Amino acid sequence: MFRIVLLIVYAFFLSACTSEPPAPDTAVQDDLQVLENRLDRTIPDLLAEEKVAGVGIAVIRNGELVWQAYYGEQSAGVPVTQATVFNTASVAKTITAETLIALSAKGIIDFDEPIAPYVSHPDLVEDPRYQQLTARLLLSHRAGLLNWAYAYEDGRLAFDHDPATRFSYSGAGIELAADYAEAKTGKTFRMLASEHVLEPLGIKEISLGRIPDWAEGRIASPMDNEGNYRSIAELNASLAGGQASGAADDLLVTVPAYAKLIVALLKSDWLTQEQIDERERIITSLEGDPIYQCPDLDWLVCPTLYGYGLGWQVYQYDNHKVLKHSGSDAGENAIVYYSPDRQSGGVIFVNGANGWVVMARILEIIGDEPLIADYYRGLIEALTGRALLPLEQ
Repeated sequence: MFRIVLLIVYAFFLSACTSEPPAPDTAVQDDLQVLENRLDRTIPDLLAEEKVAGVGIAVIRNGELVWQAYYGEQSAGVPVTQATVFNTASVAKTITAETLIALSAKGIIDFDEPIAPYVSHPDLVEDPRYQQLTARLLLSHRAGLLNWAYAYEDGRLAFDHDPATRFSYSGAGIELAADYAEAKTGKTFRMLASEHVLEPLGIKEISLGRIPDWAEGRIASPMDNEGNYRSIAELNASLAGGQASGAADDLLVTVPAYAKLIVALLKSDWLTQEQIDERERIITSLEGDPIYQCPDLDWLVCPTLYGYGLGWQVYQYDNHKVLKHSGSDAGENAIVYYSPDRQSGGVIFVNGANGWVVMARILEIIGDEPLIADYYRGLIEALTGRALLPLEQ
């Protein structure tokens, strides 16, 4: 296994009378050294045990990127590095959410405006419930739709239940929200994301649903659950063929590029406090969901409140809040998260179908969100029957 660890240089701004920067916070350095040592002891063997190719990690503290680490392989014989481009699957939904939030903040779109006058979907338009759909309902997964058309026996989207009544995760719904933004502006969603989010924040190494020229030779090869490398064409024909929409799936990005987004989201200085609060507000609860519901386990502390806001899962533990999103496809997995009150966050990208145990353990070792780490250990136990005991210190 290969390993590369990068300590990020802290930026210290000097006053006119200061000739040398102050010494970095030794407590932070010591903490990061402990983190590095624990990951070095744990992750290489864990990748081999779980049949996972590689992983890239970023840690944000005090609103800044302070540390990165890379383990394993990008492809056979090629180590993962900070230049590796991961397919982060459904993490794409966070870019869609942030693009629509930026458009709303500028008055270009309205989260509560019906999309029907702008977007006509052939599977849904004849159902009167289609007239109820808004960008807010779609981003918070309350549209009444299943995930994708393939979830229906006839391969056509339909309302599984009435909109605005309960949570139902739907990538197709996110795509409808992106279609609405396109129709309102006359621009492609990729153009909107670039113009209103990525370019203003100076984020370059990110691509929605396309394999860009700059990623040549840098894309993490997916690894299946048997530990075999597979081609993108085998596992994701739409992405390989340039047909992926990128609004709900197939976000290609490096670890440092997404970490830069989290740092920007912690500041959110392009939004009013009211708009920030709107992003972080829980709109629909995850209680009762067969996948995301907090498991009923004796050892697990469940959130006080948890659900979906605008494109992000929101977990509240009393006065502490965490926004997160995950991504999972045939050969890759990802988790991104941040806490507005603690000004911290993290990025974990994996090229491997069996990435959930690896990501849960990394969350546990990073240690900034132990309750979220426990939540994921609980999900793994509830959904697979595999109990993950806490790691030894």
